Amino acid sequence: MLRRFTTLSTALLFLILAGCGDDDNPVDPDHSDEHHAEAFGLIIRSGGEELVRYENGEVDGVIEVGHERETPLLTVRFIAEDGDLFAPDADEGFSLGWEIGDESIAEVEQHEEDGPWAFHIVGLGEGETTLVLKINHGGHADFVSKEIEIHVEEGGPGEDHDHDDDHDDEEDDHDDDG
Repeated sequence: MLRRFTTLSTALLFLILAGCGDDDNPVDPDHSDEHHAEAFGLIIRSGGEELVRYENGEVDGVIEVGHERETPLLTVRFIAEDGDLFAPDADEGFSLGWEIGDESIAEVEQHEEDGPWAFHIVGLGEGETTLVLKINHGGHADFVSKEIEIHVEEGGPGEDHDHDDDHDDEEDDHDDDG
């Protein structure tokens, strides 16, 4: 009887220890999901109106802007797994990144005073291009959207673009992390 108990105890101890590998330690501070932005989609709004939604692998909506014009302020919020909207904490090293398909058609302009999750699209030339948005963190992208269409046309919506060169280099700060 003692032998059976000892064998059973040893087997049980072995199973418990085998199930707790180094990668599974729930108190390991280097193995924590709280340092990643877990986004499953996004929405882009302008003045409270939803322009674009990327969810379940599908993009619905486009960004329209006139040639030599810029959009009103666009804000992005990310969709969590439970459907709630969130913006990652910039103080924890998260930043907005982007890629424009054809930089001769449009560019992203971001102003510090608008916040880390807001931007404008500037129409540089007539045509269509795409925008990919990212959540950058720690030298990599935690999230990358599918391509979002941008349409630029003469007389299209937006405000006259101030040809201020102060923001020309800001894009380089945002698209190299992905």
